[in-house]
Amino acid sequence: MYAADVFGSTTTQLPPPTMSGVKTFSFLDYFVFCSLMLTSAVIGVYFAFFAKQKQNTTKEYLMGGKNMGIFPITMSLVASYISGVSLLGVPAEIYTFGTQYGVIIIAEVLVCVLCSYVFMPVFYKLQLYSSFEYLRMRYDNSVRLFLSVLYCLMTILYTPLIIYIPSLAFSQVSGINLYVVAVATCAICIFYTSLGGLKAVVWTDTVQSFAMILGVVAVTVLGTMDVGGVGVVLDRAAASNRLEFFNLDPNPLVRHTFWTVVIGNFFMWLSHIAANQAILQRCLALPTVGKARRALISLSIGISLFVVFSVYSGLVIYAKYHDCDPVYSQAIRKVDQILPYTVMDLANSVPGFPGIFIAGVFSAALSSMSTMLNSMSGVILQDFIRPLWGQRPLSELAASTIMKTIVVLIGSLCVAMTLIVDRLGAIIQVSRTLSGITAGASLGIFVLGMTVPWLNAKVFSNLKLFREQRAN
Repeated sequence: MYAADVFGSTTTQLPPPTMSGVKTFSFLDYFVFCSLMLTSAVIGVYFAFFAKQKQNTTKEYLMGGKNMGIFPITMSLVASYISGVSLLGVPAEIYTFGTQYGVIIIAEVLVCVLCSYVFMPVFYKLQLYSSFEYLRMRYDNSVRLFLSVLYCLMTILYTPLIIYIPSLAFSQVSGINLYVVAVATCAICIFYTSLGGLKAVVWTDTVQSFAMILGVVAVTVLGTMDVGGVGVVLDRAAASNRLEFFNLDPNPLVRHTFWTVVIGNFFMWLSHIAANQAILQRCLALPTVGKARRALISLSIGISLFVVFSVYSGLVIYAKYHDCDPVYSQAIRKVDQILPYTVMDLANSVPGFPGIFIAGVFSAALSSMSTMLNSMSGVILQDFIRPLWGQRPLSELAASTIMKTIVVLIGSLCVAMTLIVDRLGAIIQVSRTLSGITAGASLGIFVLGMTVPWLNAKVFSNLKLFREQRAN
């Protein structure tokens, strides 16, 4: 039976994974995983206490002093894109529904190019600590507050998903309770993010990105060898009609078509990059707009390679289990567990391989979580606390202390919210649904501001007054 046949309501009602016949974590795997977590914590300690520039000002904490290099910023952008949702969810989606989702590359490349030449120069010229400050300058403070609240809501809703994914994977391969794993690893993330600011986030992202890349590449190589080569992978995918890239069906109710994937994801990723606080912070951490543009173009190359590997790994998994679906046999509880299940199934080939892979999954999650926590602390400080502070001066030391406290509080809240994530459905679908709650409104307001210069709060006020007069 195909995975698609059991991907609906039944997947959440199956018993917990048995892992029978599949290897679990060894001492070497734990050593590899713990080494990466320890490295992340050490980076935070270094930038908090031993670096020449301490993270005690807004400029340092949010922008890294605005003198960072292209390489770490690009790797951080890529690492932030490759969340645990993507790392585990995309191969599961390909395994279940085929390769049509892979044309998302087209949308993502177009978005990176558009943002680098249209949106980024505007923000770079203004040198804003919060992207929502632009809305106050362009419209009025009420618009700024509305979008800031939406952004904070989206971050708080989405971050628990990011935490849940690697915790689910680690729990499956180790047998440790999912929530114990979530609390322990997220405590490390909150620790280095609160102490080290943007520089700690960027450099841990850079280190963690190599773990992600190594894990994904290892899965594709070992999986291909296990099933008998690339030819076998493609033949089995073709036999099940999973090789599909140009389904031009105009029906919007079809799960994946060329139009829904490219057009839908174009606008979704445009909202995530063009008006995204985290992207803005990283680009403004570079000394020139030219370097910021090069970082965004490099991001398009990095995420394209990731999508290619993720799509292929999904096909590899299908080739391996095409005649014995682990979800249907109840070896795993949800299709989102198919990639870590495959890793443990291949574990006998390379000692330490499961540790590398799970470290990569956690790296993807922690990089996204640290990015969101750091950027959200800046938004809350600039858009809520400073305006409420009034005319009284807020010292730089007080501002950095407030942001560090925000990271701890919001991070703790998000960890607690992982308790409800396990009750949700397929991960990719849930994450896209949450993104859609806020992305459209935010993107529309930003695009309107940059493309229609004569439209502002005064025009809207006059239109409202005109309608009221006509009604009377």
